[in-house]
Amino acid sequence: MKRISSFLLATAALFFFTQCDDTTGGIGSSIVPDKDIVKAQTDTCYAKSRTIMANDSILANTSDVYLGQYTDEESGTIFNSSFITQFGCTENFIFPEEGVIGDTALYTKLRFYFDDYYGDSLNAMSCEIYELDNTLVEGKPYYTNLIPEDFYEAGKEPLATKTFNVLDFTQHDTILNGDYTRHVEITLPNSIGKRFIKKFYEADSEGNNVGRKYFANSEVFIKEIFKGIYVKCSHGDGTIIKIYRTRLDIGFQRYIKSSSGQLDSIQTLSAPFYSGKEVLQTNKFDNSGLKELAEEKQHTYIKTPAGLFTEVELPVLEAIETSNTINTAKIAFTRYNDSATPPTMLLMIRKSELYRFFLKNEVADNKTSYLSAYSSSTNKYTFGNIANMLRYCYDEYTEGVKADPDWEKKHPDWNKVVLIPVNITTDSNDNVVKITHNTDRTSVKLRGGDSYEIPIEIISSKFSE
Repeated sequence: MKRISSFLLATAALFFFTQCDDTTGGIGSSIVPDKDIVKAQTDTCYAKSRTIMANDSILANTSDVYLGQYTDEESGTIFNSSFITQFGCTENFIFPEEGVIGDTALYTKLRFYFDDYYGDSLNAMSCEIYELDNTLVEGKPYYTNLIPEDFYEAGKEPLATKTFNVLDFTQHDTILNGDYTRHVEITLPNSIGKRFIKKFYEADSEGNNVGRKYFANSEVFIKEIFKGIYVKCSHGDGTIIKIYRTRLDIGFQRYIKSSSGQLDSIQTLSAPFYSGKEVLQTNKFDNSGLKELAEEKQHTYIKTPAGLFTEVELPVLEAIETSNTINTAKIAFTRYNDSATPPTMLLMIRKSELYRFFLKNEVADNKTSYLSAYSSSTNKYTFGNIANMLRYCYDEYTEGVKADPDWEKKHPDWNKVVLIPVNITTDSNDNVVKITHNTDRTSVKLRGGDSYEIPIEIISSKFSE
């Protein structure tokens, strides 16, 4: 649908010259004839919007993972997050040359380090730890609707369970208020630590060590020793923790030389194995109640960590064919006032480009994708000039239909874009160098849906006849 409210704004191109002598006084008026004067025109077209489910469009590979469950009091939706992670070892990792006492582990502990959370710090949370039977594949994209049972045997007993709080009551207040690093500690079966140690000291029939090769690098270690874990949120509602590092510690003891020069003193050590950017890890998000929100017609939603986006159908044909040469095209999305925290930054991207954009680690090009920050003063996300996108979509459409009359049926999303919450990384010159999905807890309700068409203000120019 398009409604045009056109009017002539001003004369857009006149030449003014200062008269220097009797021979130059009429230069300006003689260069541009009256009939060629460029005039500007303002039109208003209207876009339609609706809420869509994110489903499999959120990449799960990330440096941070989330654990917990939270019920949104405003909407009644329930968000649950678990994760899968692998562990790496340092290049050519070694246990002590002399070996450990009894070739066994003193302890095997798992630690989740977190510095951020939302919800109730006193809420009791529970998780279950499962060892993976299959590894994550390097280079393969995983999304937040992945199936954990593809990586471990469903129905088997967990390695361990743990009930905990964000506020650790086992620590004294003086520790918590100091440099204490928040973490959750879980004791795993010592059979895992023993497996690591025995494998490292494995020898052939001639007594030569052949086990070190399994610790040559993280890739070999994951494949041959320990494929990783699945951490499942099993109980508790009201808290989500954001984990930036997971560590697996294998404790052991060895004999060392005392002051007498004999190997008669015992030293206790720990061998750490880390998750994080060096290895693969993925989030698993579950949402309930989002379908009902998506089906509401009076407005649109955007919700994270993963859940709902807003899809916008742009009036491309009307804008281009009526507005001559488009100079600017501005569209703004107005937020309803509510208590939820809106995402700081939105990416507007062509729906057909969505998957490729994040897989290829692209940045906004101001042609098929744009960025807009939320303005608290206007209560809007404003995209100042999407003229390039309108022209790009129009050219694609006309070329496609010219080659194939059924092109539009085969490409139903050609004029659709999606609004996605993102985080950006900038360099020292404030240039955006990285864009990733925003997986923090944010929510915004926008004017749109069946009750409101979103205006696009277009300024175009043409020569007067």
